[in-house]
Amino acid sequence: MNKDDLRQELGARWGALWPQTAVNDRAPLFPGAGKAAQRLRSLQEYRLARTIAVTPEPVLLQARINALQDGKSLLAATPGLKQGLVRLGPEMVPFGKRAKDLRGGALFGAGRPLRLPQDKPGRVDMLVCAAMAVDGRGRMLGDGRGLLDLFHAILRALGSLGDRAKVVVLVDTAQVVAELPQDPWDARADVIVTPDEVIRLEHGEARPNPGLDDLPPKLAALPLARAARGVIS
Repeated sequence: MNKDDLRQELGARWGALWPQTAVNDRAPLFPGAGKAAQRLRSLQEYRLARTIAVTPEPVLLQARINALQDGKSLLAATPGLKQGLVRLGPEMVPFGKRAKDLRGGALFGAGRPLRLPQDKPGRVDMLVCAAMAVDGRGRMLGDGRGLLDLFHAILRALGSLGDRAKVVVLVDTAQVVAELPQDPWDARADVIVTPDEVIRLEHGEARPNPGLDDLPPKLAALPLARAARGVIS
């Protein structure tokens, strides 16, 4: 089954399982998202991290809030990466406004936008993401736009996301499936965090770390990818 067919099948499955929150072809907002975000805090890599990159899905709102409450710097991707990347620190977003300012389009106004190629993200210790599904080898199925892959490739190309930095995906246990297809440019998870457990993945082969040169033309042509190339050229 190809990725588009899988998205339709899984979208229908999550819609039936979580009818109040699931959206077709998107990472579902499962009921235990807050518990998974709390379990993320138990990871040693998380506790040691100073800067965490997080994708903008609603299911990761609590993870973004926790990062600031834990005194970490947050590198956030704006929805669709249309407004690029934003850096946020605990001092930039008042405690009472975090639930509002750390979601969706509000991210851009709440933090300091990074203007590539003038600004550089700096070191990122962990990348936290969401997915429609993930398998036991860390292969993830997203919404088809490839924005996680672009975010990951940019951080890799700029030297921000090193080989030891973990890619962590937050999902419900039901979203962990047997096997998923993978393209050469797909980012792969190192750790799966669910409301009930932490699953550390042992990559038998070297973990693929696709960069900007591995992206398909539609992603490589996006302004943010072109701006990142300006940094490293």
